[in-house]
Amino acid sequence: MNKSNLKAPQPVDAIIKISISNNKLEAVLNIEPPKNDGKGPNIQDIRTSLNNMGITYGINDTLLRDICDKPVYNKDIIIARGTEPTSGKDATYEILFKTEKDFRPKEKEDGTVDFHNLEIVENIKKNQVLCTITPATEGIDGISITGEKIPSVPGKPIPNLLGKNTKLNEDETAILSTIDGQVDFIARKIHVNETLFIKGNVDISTGNIKAIGNIIIKGSVSPGFVVEAKGNIEVDGTISSATLKAGGNIILRRGVVGSKLHCEGDFTSKFIENSNVFVKGDIKAAYIMNSNIKCGKTLQTMGSKSKIVGGTCIAGENIQTRFIGSSAAVRTFLEIGTDSNNIEKQQKLLKEIPLLENKLNSLKSLISLLQQYDTANRLTPDKKRMYEDALYSYKEVNSLLINGKQELQQIDESVKAKGYGRIICTDTVFPGTSIKIGPFQMKVRDSMQRKSFYYTDNGINVGTA
Repeated sequence: MNKSNLKAPQPVDAIIKISISNNKLEAVLNIEPPKNDGKGPNIQDIRTSLNNMGITYGINDTLLRDICDKPVYNKDIIIARGTEPTSGKDATYEILFKTEKDFRPKEKEDGTVDFHNLEIVENIKKNQVLCTITPATEGIDGISITGEKIPSVPGKPIPNLLGKNTKLNEDETAILSTIDGQVDFIARKIHVNETLFIKGNVDISTGNIKAIGNIIIKGSVSPGFVVEAKGNIEVDGTISSATLKAGGNIILRRGVVGSKLHCEGDFTSKFIENSNVFVKGDIKAAYIMNSNIKCGKTLQTMGSKSKIVGGTCIAGENIQTRFIGSSAAVRTFLEIGTDSNNIEKQQKLLKEIPLLENKLNSLKSLISLLQQYDTANRLTPDKKRMYEDALYSYKEVNSLLINGKQELQQIDESVKAKGYGRIICTDTVFPGTSIKIGPFQMKVRDSMQRKSFYYTDNGINVGTA
């Protein structure tokens, strides 16, 4: 065969192949080599191929030039990359109170165990922050190599934690309380309750109870324990050798024995025995025995057992009862005319003034003795300092005494101007009873029936109840 008749093979240019990943975030270039002196790849051909595939974003121009300068064949090369979306961060929160109560008693430094202060109640003020929140972020959208937006996944919000009497702040970065009360975390929600409910007794299982709001106790209060509330206290069971303090009213469904009670409002109890009771408002009970009672307004016993036997009862307005004292001539003291608005101050002054007078008398004796030393030129430096201290103390104590007496006189005058109330006995006043109204006092030596006692300028007058 004549060689001149053989045709030279046709040149084949390099073949540019481009594929796109399923998520459209990568473009892969693969170049088949040219044959028979065909043309190699050039930038324009590659760009045309990319454009034909719709690839417009994330093209690596530097790599593209390098490939054209020094072609690499039959190898997958990532020539374009999109931007992956950035997912938003989930919201987080931090609860700022104890969500689980530890009922175990605490061990003291001396090794003994404190069953009284278990601190199971967490008191909260209005607008107090209960939980802080870091909000979720939206995330950043991505871009595919074809220029399309790839939506990001936003972060998840926190679960709904809002319970009773709670709210979000303006920028929703915190949960606040809308009232004063006690906080709880129940069923994954934050609740603030104005009233604290104790289902059973106040004892070693609960420790002492102190609440900003109201307290309702379905059981009793055991000896030695303390219940304090800025609001009202209600107890279905008995109170025995315990302490109750309320900024509002106290209601005892049964009664109280051997305890100490302080009440800024009204006090109601089935009975009061051997207790110290201070009430700024009214007192109502079936009977009172051997107790020390201070009542800012009216003290009243009611029902078939209505009586006041033994102890001391002081009231700002009236005392009403069926029996006063007993046939055994139990010493019973009743007084009306304390100022209901200043009962605490008045009673405090009545205790302080005699103490100040005693202290003043002691200082007088000491000063007199040291003056004798001074006259005899026997006043040593130590005794001189003692003399100067005694003179200073005498001046201070005397000033306190004068001010205290003046304040007490002002309270007494305000009571007199307002008028005294009455002591009303609808059945029998027994011997052994002492009655004081204002500055006057009388002792009952013989039984009296259905009498009322009230103030006159000449003394205590006795009328018909």
